[in-house]
Amino acid sequence: MEISTLSRRAVLRTLGLAAGSAALVSASGAAALATGTTPPSSVTSAAAAGAERGPVVFVVGDSTASAYEHDVRPRTGWGQSLALLTGKKASVFDYAWSGASSKSFADAGKLDTVLDLMRSGDYLLISFGHNDSKTSDPDRGTDPDTTYKEYLSRYIDGARAKGGHPVLVTSVERRRFDAAGNARATHGEYPRAVRELAAATGTPLVDLAESSRALWQRLGPDGTLSHFLHLAPGEHPQFPDGSEDNTHFHAVGALAVARLVAAELVKKGIVPGSWFTRLDAQIDPLAETYWPPERPVDEVRTIDVGPGGDFASVQAAVDSVASRSSQRTVIRIAPGTYREIVRVGSDKERITFLGLGEKPQDTVLVYDNASGTPHPDGGTYGTTGSTSIRVDAAYFHAENLTFANDFDEAAHPEITSRQAVALRLAGDYSVLRNVRCLGNQDTLYVNSPSTGVQARFLFESCHVVGDVDFIFGRGTAVFDACRIVSLDRGESNNGYVTANSVDQSIKHGYLFDGCEFASPAARRTVHLGRPWHPGGDPDAIAQVLVRDSFLGDHIKASPWTDMSGFSWKTARFAEHHNRGPGSFVTADRPQMSVAKAAEYTPAAYLAGSDGWAPQLARTSADSVALLNYA
Repeated sequence: MEISTLSRRAVLRTLGLAAGSAALVSASGAAALATGTTPPSSVTSAAAAGAERGPVVFVVGDSTASAYEHDVRPRTGWGQSLALLTGKKASVFDYAWSGASSKSFADAGKLDTVLDLMRSGDYLLISFGHNDSKTSDPDRGTDPDTTYKEYLSRYIDGARAKGGHPVLVTSVERRRFDAAGNARATHGEYPRAVRELAAATGTPLVDLAESSRALWQRLGPDGTLSHFLHLAPGEHPQFPDGSEDNTHFHAVGALAVARLVAAELVKKGIVPGSWFTRLDAQIDPLAETYWPPERPVDEVRTIDVGPGGDFASVQAAVDSVASRSSQRTVIRIAPGTYREIVRVGSDKERITFLGLGEKPQDTVLVYDNASGTPHPDGGTYGTTGSTSIRVDAAYFHAENLTFANDFDEAAHPEITSRQAVALRLAGDYSVLRNVRCLGNQDTLYVNSPSTGVQARFLFESCHVVGDVDFIFGRGTAVFDACRIVSLDRGESNNGYVTANSVDQSIKHGYLFDGCEFASPAARRTVHLGRPWHPGGDPDAIAQVLVRDSFLGDHIKASPWTDMSGFSWKTARFAEHHNRGPGSFVTADRPQMSVAKAAEYTPAAYLAGSDGWAPQLARTSADSVALLNYA
């Protein structure tokens, strides 16, 4: 099979994913906590959800409407913000393309991508003009009275052929004022051409050129600064040198423009008012907008591993990925057991490991080195060297598979250094969903590139198994609705769940939110954690919060303990609002107050200094959820 570079449409079709997966995955995760089972594959869930999705409002257009990736936050398109206004009866899919005209978007095949996804009853908002006016560019320029109308007619006819409802939207105005402070019209004859085409074809019209100019007029030259991408140097980490952009929007402005679009859609009866239930709601756009890891219009490279695939091994697939790529590569791994050591270097960014089985148990990546295992070149592997799968790259995603280290302690009594890492992560912006991590001591190594540098990880509906310090390292990690299983060593001390070592300069270490802590071990024999000070580092001050979780009776009455001469009382350990037979309040169990717990939410752990918010993916705020392939 040839390695392919596919549009996201092709990835979607291949994997059978569609909007609505979030609700099913969340429901399955909740069921897993109640029953003690592993959640079913989100691939399967998403495919089922695809048949049941409600109406979708598709947005096609240029950079003023497009969904922007996290790297350029707070730059935002109005189509991206439109998703913040919807209720439960409809969703938004923003496929606008920065730099596109009506001509270049269609000629590049992106109109076909959208039409392929549309179903009867969906809506298509069509908003081009900014780049159509660049008539010196033969790939983009159109004439307002001829080719512009001809291309827009293709969008109208295509949507109607799918049983959809096209809506023409005139281009939003730039921030331009005359000497008297009056907002100027900036698009020449193109808005007039759109109005004429709407009347001639009976297509509903949202006159955004008119409504946005009226809004800019009300706000004035100074009041509009906050709406456009005007940033002082150092104001946002993604724009260290600042920005003075009078065309593109800050999240504040994108939301204001989205409200104009939604209000006109509802006022004119183009869509039901129940679709935009948050039209007048108070919304914090910086906190509630979802910026995806890549632009939805970018192509995705897919590689198949397994029988009949592009490669027989996962490592060979990783090696084929270009360094420092801005393009996501989805490595689709067929069901089976892959006994190999896998290394994803820091230059291999934006890789997804996707198991293609029905459940994560079907696809297993595993090896069996321990810290004390003799190395072929002399000495032993050491803890880091024992790792089965090591990922140092940022923006790593994994879904629906198992990472394991099956070093057999009983079969190797001669090896006394038994740390055996299944998965080691060190790259920022990493997300793992419906993944199993299996081992004994040191199963999951959640690290960062270097001491004092933060790397963030989100684990959703995952399953982690081990005995001693089996979730450890200096990373910042959120475990959301995960199952944490401590093995039975048959001892009075059956081990420790965590050994966090985050630097004291970093506020957040590990958060277990809505998790289940389970074990076959005897009652009161497992600690929640101990403070790891690598090399005796006095600045490694562990931070772990277990909140709103179920604790089995294997958890000790005094769940935190000392490590290597360092007292647990100097660490930042706490619980909040837990339940279960292993949860109660004693002098040795610090409880976080309600007021302080408001600062220790998943959003707070993941935001860092740049507002990363992966927990918003696959929610109503996600304007690209229809293409969540992983």
